[in-house]
Amino acid sequence: MTNATFVASVAPVSAPVNGAVNPSINLTALNVPANVVVSNTTPAVPSVITGELKSLENARISWETTELAASNNRLYSILQQAYHFYLVMKQDASKDVRKAKLAAMEAFIEERGYTNSFGATTHDMTRVVKCVFGVDRRRVSAYSIALREALRQEVAATDLIAFLEQNGGVEQIRTGGTKPLSATKRAELVKTQVSEAVIGTVKFDALAVKANADWNDKQVVLVATYLPTGEFEINAVVKHEGAVKTALAAYYTLAKAKEREEANALKRAHTEAEEKEKAETKTEGKMAKQVAKTIEEISEKERLAITTASFDAAFVIEAKAQPEFA
Repeated sequence: MTNATFVASVAPVSAPVNGAVNPSINLTALNVPANVVVSNTTPAVPSVITGELKSLENARISWETTELAASNNRLYSILQQAYHFYLVMKQDASKDVRKAKLAAMEAFIEERGYTNSFGATTHDMTRVVKCVFGVDRRRVSAYSIALREALRQEVAATDLIAFLEQNGGVEQIRTGGTKPLSATKRAELVKTQVSEAVIGTVKFDALAVKANADWNDKQVVLVATYLPTGEFEINAVVKHEGAVKTALAAYYTLAKAKEREEANALKRAHTEAEEKEKAETKTEGKMAKQVAKTIEEISEKERLAITTASFDAAFVIEAKAQPEFA
């Protein structure tokens, strides 16, 4: 509350303006002290309500940092196992293992009554996801899209969780797809791996490459020329974090390209093996049908021969039984 003291007097009513009368008081003419109390117009907010909102805010923060994070981790773990099931079913080196996985999935679908939920072109990844997550079509679709995107990028099962996290989760992948990794992120993913892979040790002349304690135990870039002898001729040493990051990012890209090439070769081999198996099965089926047909024809001929022989025998007996006329 704010108290203000004024010396005031009553003044005549002012003249009307635009037909409206605006009364006023001339406090100065009154020569009488007056206390005018000006109250704070901001309504008081009960502290209990503020405390309730703060409590809800803290609950939300706790949920995001602990419960939600744990829930996402569990979900990603289940998706990883479903993804692994699909990869084994499609890419395992053993034909028997692939067949067993496929048979198990088809039996499960039949048992749960999901058969009519799929069309002729339904991706097998969607079938696997539905087996795991049930009848919620929207959720099955979202998870299937995310896993098929991982499949398209040839992500290994062990890398699936990192893939989902780096691309904003399932919903982000479903709505916006995945974004290429930045050079910084690619460099971080292989930095430790490259550091631990020691190819060899090179020591330079101290006059040519001066020592710098600030770069101890840090990575640098060596610019070298590959010689016909198989040796590398070192031309320069680049001590620059940006150059190291770029080099590591390039290493990551080349390594992933090699992995994709190997995976594609393995996939082609599996495809060729499956096609060969189908062709052999088809040929075996044709041969089996031909054999069955031949057996059927032989059986029919034998049946006719037996029937004819029986008829002939009966006819002969009947003919012999006829009386002779003089």
